[in-house]
Amino acid sequence: MFFSGSYNYPLGLDISDLSLKLVQLKKTGDKISIQALGKTNLPEGLFEDGEIKNKEKIIKAVNALIDKPKYGNTTSREVVTCLPESKTFIKLIEVQKTEENILKTIEAEIEKHVPMEIDEIYFDWQLIKDLPDKRLILVGAAPRDIVNQYIDLLDEAKLSITALEIEPVSLCRGLLAEEHYKFKGRTGKNYGIIDIGAKRSNMTVYSKNTILFSFTMPISGNEITKKIAETLKIDARKAEKAKIICGLDKNKARGIIKNTLYGMIKELTAKINNSIMFYDRHFPDYGPIDKILLCGGGANIKNLDKILSEHLPVKVELGDALINLNEDRQKISKIFSETHSVNTDFSSKAKDKTSKITQNDSMAFATAIGLALRGVFIDEL
Repeated sequence: MFFSGSYNYPLGLDISDLSLKLVQLKKTGDKISIQALGKTNLPEGLFEDGEIKNKEKIIKAVNALIDKPKYGNTTSREVVTCLPESKTFIKLIEVQKTEENILKTIEAEIEKHVPMEIDEIYFDWQLIKDLPDKRLILVGAAPRDIVNQYIDLLDEAKLSITALEIEPVSLCRGLLAEEHYKFKGRTGKNYGIIDIGAKRSNMTVYSKNTILFSFTMPISGNEITKKIAETLKIDARKAEKAKIICGLDKNKARGIIKNTLYGMIKELTAKINNSIMFYDRHFPDYGPIDKILLCGGGANIKNLDKILSEHLPVKVELGDALINLNEDRQKISKIFSETHSVNTDFSSKAKDKTSKITQNDSMAFATAIGLALRGVFIDEL
């Protein structure tokens, strides 16, 4: 039997401090769909701010996820993975045209922005626009010791590395139609992308079909969960469920969770406003940001997009991690569905106080999908 499709694209492996997410894609004709998908949570201590602290346990978790994904079957040992966002640097820079070698010019410019010596980092660059008097170049950099840690980890896991990416690159590929290989030649919209994670959050600004800059924000989903647990005197597992179920509903949990979340929202709003002002000041020719997209596990907080829209000058929407795939939305939503239930009274054990919610976890897979798309899109170039 013959198949008119490709099923051996590299795995997209999103490695973060507290979880692993895996996506492999397949392509049949012009249609890209999910071949395999999985997620596993990691205990505290295996990573510390992106640095590997327990290689053996991580390798075991990675291989278990590849061998037994939640959906489908993996057909490759090649991987595309991302380096920890907090340890990397990506920015669009301008370099003047001179007689000097372009690489030397880029190195000199990197030293102005990255707080490390040039021989302590790996870097890559891409020419975005060649103007009469200058060049616009997208530069990415990461510490050599961090990169080497991840290479050693994947080598010892018996995986073949196709590429190591800086996370905002894969995130944009997973969330923006402008990144699809068929979109080339047209100018898309301007975006701010907010990835709200368990340990930290980050914002990436994307305009004229390229990343302009990205930065980490000290906003942690786990810290919010801990505050809820301390306030309500419940364990972290229940607090996490309560955060998801109650969200910004003032009528649930006596409004305690809503009030805790508002502290995070106030800080997040301030950071986003600062980034918008930075963008407007340094990139006035690119036009205003059209919309802000939310992704990551924290994006599932009920009504977060609506609340942020009320406090920001730009509309906020939930990101669509399936935008560059050709999946049956109804069918695939079952794969991403997670059901949570908890007693939201917290002063009673009455069963009739239990609340339940089923949420779509696809936004937490945006980076993994973007990583997996790299192989598919490059195959088409």
